[in-house]
Amino acid sequence: MANAALQNLFTLFQAGRHAEMAAQARTLLVHSPQDGELWKALSVAQQMLGEDALPALERAMALRPGDAELAGNLGALLASRGRWPEAKAAYERALGLQPRLAGAHNNLGNALLALGAPAQALAAFETALALQPALAAAFGNRGRALLALGRHADAARAFEQAIAAQPRDAGLRAHAAIAWAAAGQAGAAVAQLREAVVLAPTEAAHRFTLGNLLLQTGDAAGAAEAWEALLILDAGHAEAACNLAQLWPQRAEAVLGAALAAGLTGERRATVLASLGGFWLQQGRHGKAVDACRGAVDETPASPQALSNLAQALKHAGRLDEADTVLGRLIALEPALPGARSDRLLLRAYRQGHAGEAAALRAEAQAFGQAVAAPAVARPARAPGPLRVGLVSADLRSHPVGRLAEAWLPALARRCELFVYANHGSDDALTQRLRTAAPRWLEVTGWEDAALAERIAADGIDVLVDLNGHTGGHRLGVFARRPAPRQLSWLGYAGSTGLAEMDGFIGDRWLLPLGSEAGFVETLLRLPESFTVYAPPAEAPAVSVRAGPVCFGCFNALHKLGDEVLALWARVLQAVPDSRLLLKAPGLQHEAGRAALLARWPGDPGRLELQGPGPLADYFAAFGQVDIALDPFPYSGGMTTLDGLWMGVPVLTLPGAAPISRQGLSWLQTLGLAGDWVAVDEDDYLRLAVRRAGDRTGLATLRGGLRQRMTASPLCDADRFAEAWLALVQA
Repeated sequence: MANAALQNLFTLFQAGRHAEMAAQARTLLVHSPQDGELWKALSVAQQMLGEDALPALERAMALRPGDAELAGNLGALLASRGRWPEAKAAYERALGLQPRLAGAHNNLGNALLALGAPAQALAAFETALALQPALAAAFGNRGRALLALGRHADAARAFEQAIAAQPRDAGLRAHAAIAWAAAGQAGAAVAQLREAVVLAPTEAAHRFTLGNLLLQTGDAAGAAEAWEALLILDAGHAEAACNLAQLWPQRAEAVLGAALAAGLTGERRATVLASLGGFWLQQGRHGKAVDACRGAVDETPASPQALSNLAQALKHAGRLDEADTVLGRLIALEPALPGARSDRLLLRAYRQGHAGEAAALRAEAQAFGQAVAAPAVARPARAPGPLRVGLVSADLRSHPVGRLAEAWLPALARRCELFVYANHGSDDALTQRLRTAAPRWLEVTGWEDAALAERIAADGIDVLVDLNGHTGGHRLGVFARRPAPRQLSWLGYAGSTGLAEMDGFIGDRWLLPLGSEAGFVETLLRLPESFTVYAPPAEAPAVSVRAGPVCFGCFNALHKLGDEVLALWARVLQAVPDSRLLLKAPGLQHEAGRAALLARWPGDPGRLELQGPGPLADYFAAFGQVDIALDPFPYSGGMTTLDGLWMGVPVLTLPGAAPISRQGLSWLQTLGLAGDWVAVDEDDYLRLAVRRAGDRTGLATLRGGLRQRMTASPLCDADRFAEAWLALVQA
């Protein structure tokens, strides 16, 4: 091809007349179809026009195999299409022809990074910089490679070099912020992100990341300001709306509602609806929570998280059959998802009405055990010494398990080397008190199961105790790896874990009567007295004197109050003239929650008094309004029963076959009260309620002496309990 024709094509390129350049190249190719220069010119014009230039480039490359520039151009085009292996080969071809092409080395590094080879990519970027020290793009790319290699501080310095060459590049500053944050230099990271926001004020990612970093540094107000500014730009930014709602619960409804009103769809809408559902759950507005979570499932019907959230909302709303159905959908969708299996086990264990259901629960628990099966970790030998007991729990905080631990944990810590592996994330005042008693305390939230199992094995634990069972935050996957020679489950869950590696389940002879073995994979270990002890709370006021008509009460969660429970309680009120029933539970502070309960109540609504939750002191004071506590079934009360007894309120209980229904029986037996307060069936429950309510003198006497009786009993003798517990776990 004549130089004049090629020069004319070049002139058109320089003038930006790319369409004319392409047309002229095509005309010339009609007469000179084997001219590689013309195919090259056509490919350049097509790229500038946004047309598919790959055929022209490949033809040019075939005709001009020694053209390094062509090979580099081909690599760039392939890279733009994500065809990284082919792009890498094209760059290597260019460098084989001209090894000193700094730009090709830089581009090769990008391809290697995309292909997951950061060490080779770093070498390519460093070669590019050795050939062309002022190649600004290579500084930033070198930073990306160092970041991928985990060399965070080096990566940050590389990005700083790139920023010095390109100070107005907001993207480089965002990358530098990521590197500084990973290197533990939060201040430097925040400074770079603030600059990035100034340079690119409409770039949502910079404002969002700035908020995340500020929150990590403890600047919640700054984080909220960053996310609020982002939502002004983009009201439908789902992640920012959810984060801001968590920081500002008082404005959560407005923030999340505005995001939904922005027209979100799909996963982003589901994210916001899930956050709104969580907010409603925290507020005790269970019906609204169900509606929000169901909306999330409608948007993303195959989302495990959306289905899990809906199941939890349904459970708290007392819609247990629906919750079970949703969990079944989730397990069918993700058979290997252990969390869903745990949630369904928890739900079914608490609804076990008769002994015949025990075998099915055991089989389902075993299926969970098979789902979490893992190779055992190595347990190094340790020198003989005092017994080492490890506790694994997500609930050593303001939680019933944490409150019970305040009694027995210090007593155990005085008698063995006690190690605590806490999985609850953040401490509260109760946690701090427990930490004081057990200084060998490790926060393990976020640890992988395998890593935690290896740590426990390295600590030389002799007896490892699970305090969760299938409740939230459990670490049964750790126990599946057998980090300790003896592993036991206790207190947090009244059922089998399903793990063959769990050697025993700790209860007592009332919680676990003969025959209970049918429901457990574990060997049953029975303490001689109660399965736990109680720490008298500082918040509890003195026992008050009761006068006036009899008031029954229940302070248990609403999902324990099934229709059969409400029906029996309505019969109790009808049989005891002028009596009333006080229900105090989360959800009843809202009109919708009260209306839902009243819609299920089969008796006179005028005999009910409904109260929502309050501070702990308010909760204890409310027992002063109650003469007799009514225990629900088959899911009996736990902490509420012990607290009521401490406040002088006896509890009428109806134990069933399931361990979870027999907690009240255990404590009443320990106190010597079972003969008067334990029913054998619903008719007996009604008979005992009428009899006890009619004995006002007896009630007053019991009320006045119950706290003293409890103090003198094994229920409040932590040292006696610890001795018996340690003897049992070592037997």
